[in-house]
Amino acid sequence: MQMELRHLRYFVAVAELLNFRRAAEKLHIAQSPLSHQVRQLEDELEVQLFARTKRRVYLTHAGTIFYEDARAILEKSLAAQERARRGAQGEEGSLTVGYLTSMASSHFSRIIKTFQQHFPRVRLVLNDLVPDAILKGLLDGTVDVGFMRGVLETEHLAVLQVWQEHLVVALPTNHRLAHKRQVRVGDLRKESFIMVPDKGAMGWNDLIRELCRSGGFTPTVAAEANQMQAVSWLVHVGLGIAIIPASLQGLRRRHVIYRQLFGSTTVPGMMVWHKDNDSPVLQRFHELVVEATKTAPVS
Repeated sequence: MQMELRHLRYFVAVAELLNFRRAAEKLHIAQSPLSHQVRQLEDELEVQLFARTKRRVYLTHAGTIFYEDARAILEKSLAAQERARRGAQGEEGSLTVGYLTSMASSHFSRIIKTFQQHFPRVRLVLNDLVPDAILKGLLDGTVDVGFMRGVLETEHLAVLQVWQEHLVVALPTNHRLAHKRQVRVGDLRKESFIMVPDKGAMGWNDLIRELCRSGGFTPTVAAEANQMQAVSWLVHVGLGIAIIPASLQGLRRRHVIYRQLFGSTTVPGMMVWHKDNDSPVLQRFHELVVEATKTAPVS
């Protein structure tokens, strides 16, 4: 006989009730098969688990020790079954999120917090990455979902627009335009711009250049930084000005002020994932984000 979980269930039922008839009733089987299964278990273990007299049944010393382990195995088995069920439902597991720091807005934070509240057994891994790293992670499976901006050209990725952001201009606090509440694109004609490198910008720089062309000029690039928060820091040290997403206004710099950019278009924030990723956790996350987009504000 090969020991199975049912043998442990039979043994534990008898061990807890110390009565074969009552144990059989609890298990909804006849008493004779129950006694036979317990005998087979004892034969396989080559130990006597129960001492039997005409008046009572009780555990032997070996039976007492085996009972502790058998009950632990059954409890672990039930826990494993429950975890598997939750995993299939997307209620347990892990989700790796790659995001741009410049997208860590209040709306993104609400999405993450709401998901954690609804699915506390899911382990969220949040990675602050540059766009190229997010794309690479999505394609090689090390990132489940990304939050980014730009133009995606790969056929393997699915995209959901989750919010819209206005553009603002970041200026040194002593800048000649600092006194204005709104700045026109044409006002920036003679400024030195700080931008991200074209490689990996995913169309962001094209958007800025097109905006400048609408103001009648081509931007002069004085410096580059590989992330938007670093762009803001270069404005802080006085190397130039920058057009950035409005969500970065939450990144406070001592020598930087932000002004609305008059007449500028909004830019989309996107959730991106691999089309072949069939993770139930990702499905749950996607459902939550779809619902959140219905009330997403334009920042």
